[in-house]
Amino acid sequence: MMVRPKRILWPTDFSPLSLFGARYARGFTELFEAELHVVHVIPPSLAPDFSMTLPTEVPLAYTSDELLAAGRSRLEELVAQQFSSLPHVVSDALCGGPWSTICSYAERAAIDLIVVTTHGRTGLRHVLIGGTAERIVQHAPCPVLVVKNPEKDFVVG
Repeated sequence: MMVRPKRILWPTDFSPLSLFGARYARGFTELFEAELHVVHVIPPSLAPDFSMTLPTEVPLAYTSDELLAAGRSRLEELVAQQFSSLPHVVSDALCGGPWSTICSYAERAAIDLIVVTTHGRTGLRHVLIGGTAERIVQHAPCPVLVVKNPEKDFVVG
């Protein structure tokens, strides 16, 4: 049996742990000569509206367009730093719930493999902090490689 993903998705939140997962995404992309998709999801703002208590010259929040533009700009820098030698890299910033947006993107883009990182938290910390990787595994339209907090590493280079 031959396994050969053509499109690999690596979602990032720009955290050091997420960047650790970039090594795996790059390694598998090179190994399978795949197209790499790099996505950053901007969650919806849950901040309360303080417009009645702040002076008008204080910016209250960034618009979705501004957040998307900033996310795309940061992704361009990250792709240039981490993946400049790869021939086929697609990147985008999206707004929405992280796990559902990642799964929807994977379906639309016909992704064959998702590489995602996790802290590996359990118990109450897992419940309080959330389980984005777990939700992606549960709902993804394709296989998911979950890279745990870097306790053991098999990527060289």
